[in-house]
Amino acid sequence: MNVREIAAISGAEARLLVRNTAVAVAALVMPLVIAGMFVVSGLQQSPPDGWGYVVALMLVTVFGMSGCISAAGTLTYRRDELYLKRLRCSQSSDATILAGVLAPAVVVTIAQCAIVLAIIGIAASSLPAHPPLLVAVIVLGTVMSVGLGMATTGFSSSGEQAQTVATPVFFVLIGTAIWAGMSLGDGPDGLSPVQALSPGGAVVQLAQLSYDTGIALSAAVAEALPSLAALAGWAVVGAGAARRYFRWEPRA
Repeated sequence: MNVREIAAISGAEARLLVRNTAVAVAALVMPLVIAGMFVVSGLQQSPPDGWGYVVALMLVTVFGMSGCISAAGTLTYRRDELYLKRLRCSQSSDATILAGVLAPAVVVTIAQCAIVLAIIGIAASSLPAHPPLLVAVIVLGTVMSVGLGMATTGFSSSGEQAQTVATPVFFVLIGTAIWAGMSLGDGPDGLSPVQALSPGGAVVQLAQLSYDTGIALSAAVAEALPSLAALAGWAVVGAGAARRYFRWEPRA
């Protein structure tokens, strides 16, 4: 991949992203609005299981909206405008083109994850005890969500439809996170194996462990390995689905 070409394509894509109201709202505004609601609710109710669960809900919201839905909308809009087809006529490789077009969605997703963590740190004076676990969650969650968003373009005939088709991914993420949260009374160990292996449940368990000040980093990492493996597996599923279902040509 050519870094200079990626930078040029991503710069143009960033400008197009801001101009597209539907994608811009889904990627930039709604995740922070929903995350803010979680923070306000947490401040009012003082979460009994700590802030890890609230952070997990905020992160899966960002993954679902800034990662999956915005990637799906962006790629489908560019495909239907024949923008991707024109880029393929250039000297840029397919990997360079996709990296450039998806770079703004990836950067926005990671930046918003950092913002929500900063919001928790400032508003609730709560910082992660084991940041490496959260870094792993953000990286793997971004790969998973962008890959799944990319895959949904194969089932969409327009940018608006792509955002609708990608919405169930968001509901699965937030739904499995809420389901896992129902078993947090006894700490991260309270999650069943199925809950911990679900995409939202893996994020919940890793976030809980990252904010657990009662254990050392080595112990937290050892306990987190199954969920790390599960989230890595979902990232592979997202990348594999993108490779299988993404289409360069507009659907009839």
